[in-house]
Amino acid sequence: MKYIESKGYKISEMTLGTVQLGRAYGINNSKGMPSFEESSAVLNTALDAGINTFDTANNYGESEAVLGNFFSKNDASKTIITKIGFENEKENEVYDSVFVQTRECAKKLGLEKIPFVMLHSEAYIPRYGKVLTTALEDLKKEGLVDGVGVSFSRREHLAEYLLDNDTYDCIQIASNMLDCGDFASGLIEKIAQKGIKVYVRSVYLQGLFFRDTNNLIDVLKCAKPSLDKLHALADELGISMSQLAISFMRQQKGISSLVLGAETPEQVKDSASMFDAPPLSTETIGKIMEIGESVPPVVIRPWEWGTW
Repeated sequence: MKYIESKGYKISEMTLGTVQLGRAYGINNSKGMPSFEESSAVLNTALDAGINTFDTANNYGESEAVLGNFFSKNDASKTIITKIGFENEKENEVYDSVFVQTRECAKKLGLEKIPFVMLHSEAYIPRYGKVLTTALEDLKKEGLVDGVGVSFSRREHLAEYLLDNDTYDCIQIASNMLDCGDFASGLIEKIAQKGIKVYVRSVYLQGLFFRDTNNLIDVLKCAKPSLDKLHALADELGISMSQLAISFMRQQKGISSLVLGAETPEQVKDSASMFDAPPLSTETIGKIMEIGESVPPVVIRPWEWGTW
């Protein structure tokens, strides 16, 4: 496992997403929320694999409390990223809300200072303007956090919100083999050159890469040609689709860490092992890029899929 540094913290190239540890999550979840013992097994396995970075949020059910409980019994070095958000707050309520939420997160996590706090959505930036950025900057000044960031639901405002703004230290975005235009254009690399750390989630495109392409829902039937090409490429290389997806994203310029969830220790081990694989060839990267260029837009817009 490789690492980078941010604000004095080590960031592992795989970040463990922990929403699965705080609530029943995912279309294939039939067991419900794991017990604390089951969650501890997942977290211990992550630490053993060299993963020291954990992604959570204050709307991930009991996830923050699970992490806080676990690390109260384990003094391993860790970097925790959590997220806060807003519902119907008025502009004059946002400043206080930022501080209240952050202190509540710190209490659940058992931390005096949270390494990184992100906004749940970029939609808050234009809605609350300078009041919000001032609150985030003051969180750092008052020592409640070391870094702040934004988890982007969509990427169309990345340049607008980040290139001329020095408030943010990190972002989280969704990207994958069929949706990597901002890497090809150099935008993500440009953002990273500002010192902003880039975390990437949804590298499996909501699990679409593992679906039987002969049994796709109507709105996604147009994805079959692209998915079949990716499967054929993985078969040609003798690797799994998950390995192809992770290796491809690891090699995109500007990425700091990939956020991958897990419900079992075995899933953690499998994911972590893929970071030891050799890099894909330039030719293979080019083939994947070419496949992504022709994919219909709906395929990379999960919010338009409806029910699986």
